[in-house]
Amino acid sequence: MAMVGVKFLRAVPWYAWLATYISLGLNLPVFWRRFLQLQDGLGALGSLGRVTVEALLVLATSLLLMAALQLGGRRLGQVLGSAFLVISVVASYYMTLFQVVIGFGVMQAVLTTDIDLSKESVGLGLIGWVLGFALPVLWWVWRSEPIRVGATMRLKRVLLTACTGGLLFYASYATIDRVEDPVAEHPDSQTVVIKPSVLAAHSYLPSNWLAGLSMSLSNDFSRWRSQSTLADPATLFSYHPTAPLDDVLLVIVIGESARCDNFGLLGYERQTTPLLSKKNNLVVLAGQSCNTSTKLSLQCMFVRPEAVYEHGLNRPVVSERPVFSVLKKLGFSIELFAMQSEVWFYNSVLAEHYKIREVIASDPKNHSKPSHDGLLLDEVAASLKAQASGPRALVLHTKGSHFLYTSRYPREFAQFKPECNGIDKGCSHAQLINSYDNSILYLDHFLDQLTNQLHGKKALLIYTSDHGESIGENIHFHATPKQLAPPEQLAVPLIIWASPQYLQHPVRADLFKTLQAQQVSTLGSAPPEAVGHHNLFDTLLGCLGVVSPDGGIKPTLDLCR
Repeated sequence: MAMVGVKFLRAVPWYAWLATYISLGLNLPVFWRRFLQLQDGLGALGSLGRVTVEALLVLATSLLLMAALQLGGRRLGQVLGSAFLVISVVASYYMTLFQVVIGFGVMQAVLTTDIDLSKESVGLGLIGWVLGFALPVLWWVWRSEPIRVGATMRLKRVLLTACTGGLLFYASYATIDRVEDPVAEHPDSQTVVIKPSVLAAHSYLPSNWLAGLSMSLSNDFSRWRSQSTLADPATLFSYHPTAPLDDVLLVIVIGESARCDNFGLLGYERQTTPLLSKKNNLVVLAGQSCNTSTKLSLQCMFVRPEAVYEHGLNRPVVSERPVFSVLKKLGFSIELFAMQSEVWFYNSVLAEHYKIREVIASDPKNHSKPSHDGLLLDEVAASLKAQASGPRALVLHTKGSHFLYTSRYPREFAQFKPECNGIDKGCSHAQLINSYDNSILYLDHFLDQLTNQLHGKKALLIYTSDHGESIGENIHFHATPKQLAPPEQLAVPLIIWASPQYLQHPVRADLFKTLQAQQVSTLGSAPPEAVGHHNLFDTLLGCLGVVSPDGGIKPTLDLCR
């Protein structure tokens, strides 16, 4: 019997065993969570059956992939198989310990050239995980010697593996889509109904990161190819100011990972916004972001919502340029200062001048300073000293409340303790919340100082975050595919402030009164989807007193109308 087992082990190609390890072994925690998730709707036996079918579908996909990798020869197959293993083990670390959903948004973040924030999510825990779950398997992959067979026999083994995977795929795929997913249909769910096979593809290794990677590369290529063909709302529609823009100063602040239910102004039990709560001419609304990751939200948050097409879990398609082209048409000069490095987006802002994090940090006056958002205040102060004629717009992109939260604020803002001081510290949920709330407390200080700088000018300030954040509510961080994301990853604040000088003009004063009438005084007094990023294009222009007689601004989306 033992001899038969040994022969069987040697008869199965190494790449088939590797596919089994990646698809079944590394996904074990996900299978277990999926089983628990389905129990209420299907019962223990039904959920076990569903998870078994999903596991077979994942195994079949992995077998097909690994067989395809062998067509280039054993050595190339080993190299590519090793890469698949390491990437999958890294992904499994975040899926297992942080319950991160690996998808398009995560892969976009991984592929960004701005590694300053991403590297804070890498610690000794990840290194130990890779050493424990990848290194021994890599050793086996490269040390294992295949049975000495000819090219014909080797091809037969590859085809046999592919056929096995194909038959499993056909059987499991045909089975899994016969019944609806009770979780997707739950009335409290924020998701659309998604085919179970599609959900499985985006939930398990390695198909989840492969799908995210292919969608990300496709999105980058499509965006690059479409830059010259994007429709421009500035030429599609006409825009006219009803109040003189003259020396109006528009300030747009893009936050990071700030969720509205941790804002004191929106009913949070902690007072995380003590300074903003004392501001006059301030409107705070609880809203919804257009996506769950920085790259995806920056693509959609400043364009007309009609220009964003979403289809299931596929990447969103944007067909128009953002609002900045309209601002340029209205005579605005634009400057941008950022504590991040999303240069692809900054180019779409059409700024005459911009400075990214690296440039700001390299300034001699900042050499000894920590890289906090407060550095942007000095840039704003220098910009305001410049003698410029005509309307101006300043765009600020902050680090905000991106993990590691404790790194986002100076020590004097560590009001809530104990804090979470690192990804390897085994932080409790309470520690994570404390550090996160401290980062919101620093945001409160930042916006207070910024509005103080704008006093005496005809200034309108608009702040919103790119997306929200999960902190221990069954999942961590953000970038979950929008259709699967928990509500806190989409819940963002929208803050609008106007200086007394800006409101001296009666048209602008009346518009702001309309906006104030929509003030949300407590969290949950209005549905989060009522306002949000989909209002930004129309509201930015509407609150400036700009109108469009031919449909360039929709009154139903303009919060100042």
